[in-house]
Amino acid sequence: MIILSPTPTAFMLTSHLTLDKQNHLIFEAERERNKLEIKLSDLKGLARLTKKKELESRIATKNEEIRTLKAGLSGIVRQYGFATVQDFYTAFYTAQRATDAYQKECAKWEETYGEKATPEAETMHDKIKRYQEKSDSHNASQPYRNRTKGAR
Repeated sequence: MIILSPTPTAFMLTSHLTLDKQNHLIFEAERERNKLEIKLSDLKGLARLTKKKELESRIATKNEEIRTLKAGLSGIVRQYGFATVQDFYTAFYTAQRATDAYQKECAKWEETYGEKATPEAETMHDKIKRYQEKSDSHNASQPYRNRTKGAR
């Protein structure tokens, strides 16, 4: 009997890693944009007049970069046959939960029926001890009989 494990396929793992990298790039770009916006709001006096245009231009560039990176997310999942990023993550986490449940069931089966369940070889000392205990319990349950009486 062949048992197939319900593991996420290699393409799902690859695309998950690709999506994680893309998300990391988006978060970094958003962080940089927020820093630029803080710099812009902190400008005062003459510096506000001279650097305002430059910072607004850099913020607009970052916004365009973020929009492009976010559009790339849907392109990544479409490449693997999913309509949306949410559909991909739903399928991925469902497969991951199924894998975890399968591995738990395999571990439980291994404990019950696998090599771990086989008893260890009994040593000679243990066998003698077991036989002695069996003999003692058998003799204890027998009533005492005097052998000399009625032997003649």
